[in-house]
Amino acid sequence: MRPVIVAILERLLKSNDRSLSLDSIGEAIGVEQISQAEIEELFDSLETSGRQIDVQVPDVRLHLNLVLREARRLREQHQSNPDVKALAKATRLTEAEVRTALLYASVLGR
Repeated sequence: MRPVIVAILERLLKSNDRSLSLDSIGEAIGVEQISQAEIEELFDSLETSGRQIDVQVPDVRLHLNLVLREARRLREQHQSNPDVKALAKATRLTEAEVRTALLYASVLGR
């Protein structure tokens, strides 16, 4: 596990909450560039440590289709995966909202 992922994990584990929202995980990740595999590793480590990941975020579902549609469009246009900043600009959502939608998508894909 890369040191940046370990630091994110440690920040999240400092919380006394047994249930972590996607928002709180997204905030802990911040602007760090982490891969889908690293998100999975982070989720697995949180769950192994007794934390639950709360995916009941109504607004996330509203943003999910928009974020995924724009991610596909930008990927086709630029032949590379867009970052959170580019997705936020394309969707007119905040970076936190985009990050949370992407985390929600990764949870759904598990």
